[in-house]
Amino acid sequence: MAELVIRTGKPESIMPVLDSAIRNQLKLLKTSINRTKARISSFEQKYSISTEQFIQKIRDGMDDDNLEFVEWVGETKILKRLEEEYNELEGMRICL
Repeated sequence: MAELVIRTGKPESIMPVLDSAIRNQLKLLKTSINRTKARISSFEQKYSISTEQFIQKIRDGMDDDNLEFVEWVGETKILKRLEEEYNELEGMRICL
């Protein structure tokens, strides 16, 4: 686990600022995750296939020249990154 050290003359005043910044970023990430999931869901409904099945078909050599297919793959990568960032930030603890 990495440790970040912030030196300040008034640690009690920086705590609420850091806590608020983390909570705000978590809200933004959650909103982005929900939007990305909705976008992925619209692809799944449109093509009547789950994302997992779609990705497997791409791996098996399905033609992915369709711009929407490229977007769908991109959305899955974005979702993974957003969820990783959210989980990492959610696991942070501020200690004095």
